[in-house]
Amino acid sequence: MSTQPGQPSKKSFFQRRGAPLMVTGVLLVIVFGLFIIAGKQPGEGLNTPMWIGVLIGLGMAGYGLYRALKGPGMLDNPRGGTTNEPM
Repeated sequence: MSTQPGQPSKKSFFQRRGAPLMVTGVLLVIVFGLFIIAGKQPGEGLNTPMWIGVLIGLGMAGYGLYRALKGPGMLDNPRGGTTNEPM
C-alpha cells in the first residue's frame, strides 16, 4: 500500500479518500434532479434554482472521482491537516 503523496493508492475503491465525496455528490444530483422533475407544473419550463444543487453535486462527484483515482494529494498529512515542512 503506497502512502507517498502523488503516488497511486493500492486501496480498494471505496476506501480511498474521494469515494465518500463522490457518492455524496451523486446522491445530491439524484435528489435535486428528482425535485426538479416532481415539482414541475404543467406548462412550466425547467427554469428553477434547483439546478444549482445539481451543479454542486456534479462538482462534488467530479472532484471525488479525481481524488479517488489520483490518490493522496501533495498536501495530505497522514495524521490529519497539512504540513508546510519541505520534503
